[in-house]
Amino acid sequence: MYGRKRFGFIFVVVLVVICVAVVAVFRIASNRLDSAVTIETAKSGLLRFGVEQALGVTAEDIVPVFSRYYSDASIELETGFFPDLFNRFLQEEIEAMLWRGKPGKYDVSLLEREKMNYRLEPVARSAIVCIVNQANPVPFLCVEDLAKIYTARKISWDNGNDIEVYLNGKDLRLQEQFLALAVPGDNRLTAWHAGSDEDVMRIVAENTRAIGILPFSRLGELKSAERSSSTFRVVPLCQKKGGAPVMPSQNTIYQEKYPLGYIVYYMYRKEKALAAGFGAWLAKEGQKGFVRSSLVPYRNPTYLIQLQ
Repeated sequence: MYGRKRFGFIFVVVLVVICVAVVAVFRIASNRLDSAVTIETAKSGLLRFGVEQALGVTAEDIVPVFSRYYSDASIELETGFFPDLFNRFLQEEIEAMLWRGKPGKYDVSLLEREKMNYRLEPVARSAIVCIVNQANPVPFLCVEDLAKIYTARKISWDNGNDIEVYLNGKDLRLQEQFLALAVPGDNRLTAWHAGSDEDVMRIVAENTRAIGILPFSRLGELKSAERSSSTFRVVPLCQKKGGAPVMPSQNTIYQEKYPLGYIVYYMYRKEKALAAGFGAWLAKEGQKGFVRSSLVPYRNPTYLIQLQ
């Protein structure tokens, strides 16, 4: 009887050891499989991607297209204003970001101070547009006129009414780009700060004396979202006095005929394989997505037509 009990005890112990060993082997194999699936390459892994708020709608349309091509790639899209996104890039909380215009000297100095191994890839084009109330008779403005208005050197319309000047006070990148393009000798704009692009549009739509500037990338979205869009209009701009005024459009911005156009850059950390792969895709295949978006492609995408 004692021998049987001892044998039964030994059998149970051996069985437990075997079960533990099987579970351990299964976990090791599972971990190896997970590692194989999530390993980062140019077409797989996780990318934390920061996008300026003004470019958010376009990014939301283009990112899923990349994910459909490469199902092992996961891109977490985070939108915000430039200062916060740039700081998060410096702190390595995001691996890539989409931003408007060339980096300034201060931005470059911060990147160099942090010894960031980064790359800037031009991927799209956009512009700054000027809007006035539909009842405002001004036919067009030159960039010089707009610069004077936003630095308080021109304070009245031709009919004598005071000019009320507005911009999105939270969008510092828009202000920086406007200064660089229209008022390069100045470093400060004089305008009432609205809380959002929507507020700028609403105020201009309700006020015949008001003028506002907006990102081209948000114009279509704002028009479709607000009933008041019919009570404001976009003003054609000319580069210099005597020049032909030009309306902003994908075509005029791409051909660099519209005077307040700028380049949209994709910045990424070179050591991140998926960030580099996504950037290469944006610069080539992704250009077709920009054609159908609120931005303008940086390069004219080529469509191949096969004749049977």
